[in-house]
Amino acid sequence: MLDSAAIAQGEFAVIAVLADAVQARVVSAESLAAALGSRTKLAHRPLVTAVLADLSDGTDSVLEHGYLTRVERPHGLPRGRRQATIPGMRAHHDVLYEQAKVVVELDGRDFHSLAHDRYADLARDAAAAAAGHLTVRWGWGQVFHTPCETAARMADLLRQRGWVGVARRCPRCRT
Repeated sequence: MLDSAAIAQGEFAVIAVLADAVQARVVSAESLAAALGSRTKLAHRPLVTAVLADLSDGTDSVLEHGYLTRVERPHGLPRGRRQATIPGMRAHHDVLYEQAKVVVELDGRDFHSLAHDRYADLARDAAAAAAGHLTVRWGWGQVFHTPCETAARMADLLRQRGWVGVARRCPRCRT
């Protein structure tokens, strides 16, 4: 996988190679990080190192990594738990802000375009709502094209639900 990441063309391709392998349970992020430590040279090494750390923390796809690195982290939003479950439920959620009882689901094309998958998403949202959690769904556009606006909306929502922090401006934020 490290060799595939090294020859990948562009940031998204590097992230996809690593995330796909970890999500498919072909290899763990921790074992890839250990293998990376034994290599003296690798193209994209800083990116691979950062992505492996984020995958170990629960990001599961290019879109989930983008939410972490373009929305949550640079804007100072509270750190959500990734691939988290709500007590009493079995479903895993992309991001859970436990204190605010807010779930973030990141909907890419994979696993969210078929009717069966959409039905499962809606059922999971209803179960989360019954447990007192609000679900927000973001897609590629909100994460990669308007991350600053997405962060501002998330900050407003989290504040309405008890977060006392303040979002910060990132270098991409417009005046």
